[in-house]
Amino acid sequence: MRALPLLLVALLATPVPVAQAQPTPQPEPFNIGFTSNDDIFKVDSTGNTRTNLTNNARLQRDPAFSLDGTKLAYVDDRHVMIANADGTNARRLNTEELRQSQPAWSPDGTMIALVTSIPNGDGSDSVVEIYRVSDGVRLGEIEVPEHLIADDTQPDWSPDGKTIAIRRSSSNITLPPPPLQPDTDRPARQGSTFDLEQVVKTPRIPPKPDVVILIDISGSMSGELDSVKRTLTDVIAEVAKLQPETQFGIASYAGWQNAGRTFTRHVQLTDTVGNWQKDVNVIRNEESTEVWAHALIKTATGEFDFRPDSSRVVVVIGDEGTAENVTPPDKTDTVQGAIDALNAKNIRFVGIDSGGLNQFGQARKFVDATDGSLQTFDEHKPGEISTAVLDGIKDLDVKVAPRATCDPGLSVVLTPPGPVTGPSGQDVKFAERFTVAPNATPGSTLKCTIEFLLNNETEPRPGHVQTVTVRVSDLVKPLVRVDDVTAVATPNDSGATVTYQATATGSQGQPLTPTCTPQSGTKFPIGFTTVTCTATDAQGNTGTDTAIITVRSEEEPEGPEVWLVAADNSAQVNLSRRLAEPCRDSFSQDPAWSPDGKSLAITQDERICVVNPDGTGGRVVVQSGANIGSPRSPAWLPDGTRIVFQASNSELPADLWTVPVVNGTPQILTRNGSQPAVQRLPRLAVTTTATPAEVPFNGKTTIEVAVTNSGFAPAPATVTVTVPPGLGGGPASADLGTIAPGERKAVTGEATGVTAGEHVVTAAVGALTSQVTVKVLERTGSLSLKVSASPQPSFVGGDEVAVTFNLLNSSGSTLTDVRVVGSAFGCLPECPVGTLGPDGEAEVRFTIPATQAVDQELVGVVIGTGPDEDPLDNVAATQIVVKQPTLTLDQLAGPLGGVVSVQGKDFPPGAKVRLTWVIGISETPGEVIATDGTFTTQMLVFHNDTEGIRQAAANQVEGTRFGEVKSGDFLAIPSTVQPSDFVERG
Repeated sequence: MRALPLLLVALLATPVPVAQAQPTPQPEPFNIGFTSNDDIFKVDSTGNTRTNLTNNARLQRDPAFSLDGTKLAYVDDRHVMIANADGTNARRLNTEELRQSQPAWSPDGTMIALVTSIPNGDGSDSVVEIYRVSDGVRLGEIEVPEHLIADDTQPDWSPDGKTIAIRRSSSNITLPPPPLQPDTDRPARQGSTFDLEQVVKTPRIPPKPDVVILIDISGSMSGELDSVKRTLTDVIAEVAKLQPETQFGIASYAGWQNAGRTFTRHVQLTDTVGNWQKDVNVIRNEESTEVWAHALIKTATGEFDFRPDSSRVVVVIGDEGTAENVTPPDKTDTVQGAIDALNAKNIRFVGIDSGGLNQFGQARKFVDATDGSLQTFDEHKPGEISTAVLDGIKDLDVKVAPRATCDPGLSVVLTPPGPVTGPSGQDVKFAERFTVAPNATPGSTLKCTIEFLLNNETEPRPGHVQTVTVRVSDLVKPLVRVDDVTAVATPNDSGATVTYQATATGSQGQPLTPTCTPQSGTKFPIGFTTVTCTATDAQGNTGTDTAIITVRSEEEPEGPEVWLVAADNSAQVNLSRRLAEPCRDSFSQDPAWSPDGKSLAITQDERICVVNPDGTGGRVVVQSGANIGSPRSPAWLPDGTRIVFQASNSELPADLWTVPVVNGTPQILTRNGSQPAVQRLPRLAVTTTATPAEVPFNGKTTIEVAVTNSGFAPAPATVTVTVPPGLGGGPASADLGTIAPGERKAVTGEATGVTAGEHVVTAAVGALTSQVTVKVLERTGSLSLKVSASPQPSFVGGDEVAVTFNLLNSSGSTLTDVRVVGSAFGCLPECPVGTLGPDGEAEVRFTIPATQAVDQELVGVVIGTGPDEDPLDNVAATQIVVKQPTLTLDQLAGPLGGVVSVQGKDFPPGAKVRLTWVIGISETPGEVIATDGTFTTQMLVFHNDTEGIRQAAANQVEGTRFGEVKSGDFLAIPSTVQPSDFVERG
């Protein structure tokens, strides 16, 4: 008979095939922005709901969402725009007219890093700048290390805001060494001195020269002129090789008799003189008398456009002296007039003499007056003329004049004081002694600027300014010093081991040992790193100094590299040079920080790698293949486990793909999209609970409304709570402020059931709602009693115990003859209350004096006339405890001058107790704390105290009150008498 039920159970347990529709994937709390067809779009995490955010005729690109998901930055044509995340209310970030691109938000949303393109000839240089979002103010830029020339692009901020990753295309600067050591930064104490040596490297040819060649075209110069025409181009090339910024001008001169050809400018100052030879020809006039003083005056007074900061040189090629006072119409062509004209424009004279230029000593006057030079060549060997011209330009003496300007409190003396004149191309050395004034302010920064002026210049040339910065040390803190160091990494190495010197002295000049981070001898990465050294003296005073350790690479980078730049510019590290297999030896770009800041995704050739910020842990996440070509522009999804990137095949537009970071297979997200940017979204939820959910009439329940955020972006939340009339009280509506991802905020309130039935409490945050039902039971007639006693416990001699009975008539009827009957203490035989109406309350109070130790239950019963459906709640009980503190001595007798051990018990916990002898002349032994109600201490019986019986006494000083407590009797006996038990032992 059991077979049928068993068969039925088997049939019910067997799965039955059911046709089910595939559920629609639900989007995660983020969107993905991207560029498509010159507009900015977004899709949800499933690739659906494609929405155009910009939609205008101009070109939009480079989308970037703020970390809180509320703002969108993008590029509109050549300007960076800031808009709401949905594209509304767009405005320009700044008023810069240069092209800007690739915005990247700081984590706090207050700043944007972007790329500014600065025109440079036919191209442009790219620099990463930082702007404040609120008003577009430029806050700074990422500086390129001094030894590099670079284009910086693709900034991406680390989640903690401390580091910016960039793409840098750079090369080492191969220019000659700087003319001097430009910067020194060091600490110094008041009244101290220190010495530096400055070496000024003078150029073999004056820097940035503007050279005018004046050529004698009289008949006697026929052979020489042919040589000039043949070789001057080579001279120009040689000078330009030594000084690439050289400009040349060419003019000719003849006699005053040669009207129209006395002075002729053939080529204005330029870096390419062109084919000038055809315009410079000899004059076949034996009566020609050269007037090169006139040509010099014309050169200095407007015929040539000398650059304001150029080194100005005029080269006169001739074979006889200059005539004076002969050139029409004013005949002011004197040697002194020409010298004055040259000096007024700081033009130096170079004479190229084929036999007679200095026949009257005129050329020498020009040389002496302008710090010039005079060269000769054999007129029968015109080929020497090019050597003479080149030597003449090279042999110009250089005058170096230092000009120092120092802040008050810092001074410098140079030896020699200058000016110093010497051959060009030689080093000029100056010994510099700096003195910090005795009254210089500790903690202040003082500077001296020393300009080294060349050849009567009024303003220094670039690279000829020295800055010495002195940080005046604190009077107390140790003086720590560590200087900058530059090192070169060996080929195929990611850095260099660098040792440096750090010193420290205390305020009294005592040597200290500084501690530096990173330590000397550390392998520093390519880039620059800030070293911080500290020293602490015996008094705990600490001093600090910093230095920059720069490591250069000997190798030219083969392509773009990823650099990590500290936001405070304390360090820049070439990450690409630190990468290991399988992600090394390849171009690196498109850096993207992971959400936790522990990894970066970078693009390399035909793959995307994920690496740690120190270059370790590299792994290939995406590799070009049959379906994916040229993966690039990685962006992390907010959960940190996946990356979205663009890829394309052949000439088709790029598509967006996603891939898990670990062992993942790429999946298509959306077609025709590039430059992915992730918008984090919040995901709020509202829950409402009531504890308990069922209460008696007039009973109470606690209602809680909780708002949680399981999304990836913070969100503001204002909760509105609607409590129905059947409940009294409950939580109030509130502005919860911003709820961070993973955070929970709640409002609570106690509600009273005032109407029987089910009552729905509704909570809402925007469109999100939540409800809870509270059931209030029907009203019943009941008289109830509660009792409380305080303090618990009390102590004999202390505060009385106050007893309170609380009565409640929760019935709908009036009760009469209500009274409380108590046991053991008050309300004996009873305490009358009288009449209690519906929902009426009453109190009965009495006190119990703390005159003796008590530990007894007090029971009360409430009685009344009228309906009372629950007699069990008519009884209430509480324990009455009054403790008696005690003092116990460890002996009954002892000698004068002895010590007695005292134990206290049942005192108020934490009370401060004063101990005394009741009789005798002893001082109060002191005070003790009864931490847990007990204590053990010792009391002294003075050697000259009173003999006889006494008691130890304890009195309250602080804490819960208690009466005086005495010990049993103690017999004080003379010190020469031993207690009886000692006598018996003898």
